[in-house]
Amino acid sequence: SQPALVEKLLADRHSVADAAARLRGAERIYIVGTGTSFHGAQVGEHLLRSAGVPAQAVPAFEFAQYGARPEPEDGLILISHRGVKQFSAAALDAFKERSKNWVVITGEGSPLQGAGALTTAPQEVSSVHTASHVGTMVRLAQLAVAIARDRRQGVPMWEAALPLLPETVAANVATRPRCEEIVARMTLDRPSHFIGGGPAWATASEGALKLREAAHVQAEGHELENFLHGPLISVEPGQTVFVIAEPGPGLDRTVQIGRALTAIGANVVGIGSGSDQLDGAHSTIANHRLPEVLAPIANVIPLQWMAYLASIRRGVDADTFRRDDPPYAHALGEIQL
Repeated sequence: SQPALVEKLLADRHSVADAAARLRGAERIYIVGTGTSFHGAQVGEHLLRSAGVPAQAVPAFEFAQYGARPEPEDGLILISHRGVKQFSAAALDAFKERSKNWVVITGEGSPLQGAGALTTAPQEVSSVHTASHVGTMVRLAQLAVAIARDRRQGVPMWEAALPLLPETVAANVATRPRCEEIVARMTLDRPSHFIGGGPAWATASEGALKLREAAHVQAEGHELENFLHGPLISVEPGQTVFVIAEPGPGLDRTVQIGRALTAIGANVVGIGSGSDQLDGAHSTIANHRLPEVLAPIANVIPLQWMAYLASIRRGVDADTFRRDDPPYAHALGEIQL
């Protein structure tokens, strides 16, 4: 459903213009979310900053419980797929008391509707959100362009690539056979690692989260440079490491780390349009040429496939969020999300 969803969202310019107008005059914009929504917020930070808009991604819990006191001239973009998470709601409620410059990016049918709501996709049955995450990143790209235009400061150079998104997303949805080959070689009983820098850090974090959620296996997402300072020495021969590689300031360092992983004997999987530069990678998926800041929209899709296919290989239901396992159902039932 993702290519059609992206095409539909790109055609909806009126809603985006209205949302951008609500952020008019905001000197600084916080982008807030939890889990996958926070990874979307991290991508949004790069999108807005590349459009000349000061922005900062903050986890909803941290913003609600420990965040700086919002000022009237601040802005907020809250991301919440279902619109029911308690700390997302708390963050929005606290912000509303101080400022009217807020927008919510949420799924269709969530409680957060009406003025200020920018919708993405129909509610997904699974809590392992996929299409709605892609839709969120598209909405953030649209907002970045609209806010920059509203402020008469020009538009980012990557705006010209937005019309390429539907076909690019379709090409990545079509990578399932390649993903099946990669998952067949993974050692799922050992931790997998995902690394990326800049906008790709969010992709790495999301890839690890999806694999954990769907297949119930150990996976870790790392910021590119931090991976060198401890995590690298825990990687052993045969473990799978997904390296998100895109042309940009971080590519040289990414290539260096890829070589180190190859020397260790890791199963290196390159994801992204710069992955053809990874010496010794066992597999690569590099079928787009989007600008670096838009690349997370494409690169996350093969990682979503990996998570789903890993769940099939392990014989677990990717959509249950492990609530079909009594101890986990009891543990989750005791906590209000």
